[in-house]
Amino acid sequence: MTGYVVWLTGDRARMDALAEALRIGLAGTADSVDVLTAELVEDKLCANEPRGADFRDVVVRRLGWIGHLLARNGCALVAVSASPRRQVRDDVRAQVGNFVEVLVHGTMPDGYETPHYPEVEAAAGESPASVVAKVRRALLDNGYVGAGGSVYSAEEEARIKDRLEKLGYL
Repeated sequence: MTGYVVWLTGDRARMDALAEALRIGLAGTADSVDVLTAELVEDKLCANEPRGADFRDVVVRRLGWIGHLLARNGCALVAVSASPRRQVRDDVRAQVGNFVEVLVHGTMPDGYETPHYPEVEAAAGESPASVVAKVRRALLDNGYVGAGGSVYSAEEEARIKDRLEKLGYL
């Protein structure tokens, strides 16, 4: 299996719920699917760094480097970071390769630079399940995952199987 990074950027307040939904919803698309936040990287890997103007960029780059290592070893990372500077996100995208950016709409951080080309946009009122389906489609469209597995929820699969049985196909 190849690995990939799903990068959540934008409204930080909505990202944790989306990240957990993605961790569960993307299971089976890589050897493992993990969630890592910029705050955790800041606490564990940047604790002794000077807190200058570029500190946030250092955190984002380290989060991207971890994603690169995981992806190249067949794992997936859901990276949670408001990461306001577009150029830093683009540098991480180039480093990782298998990268899907999800723009989470809502309250944006000060000075936030929107992506030129997010593969997925999560609207303010959109359900996590809908975002998971869009991310799965983007991963498939970009060739980061195979067509195997389901892009439907368990409830949707049950309804489809029930209908197929009623029609005599199963």
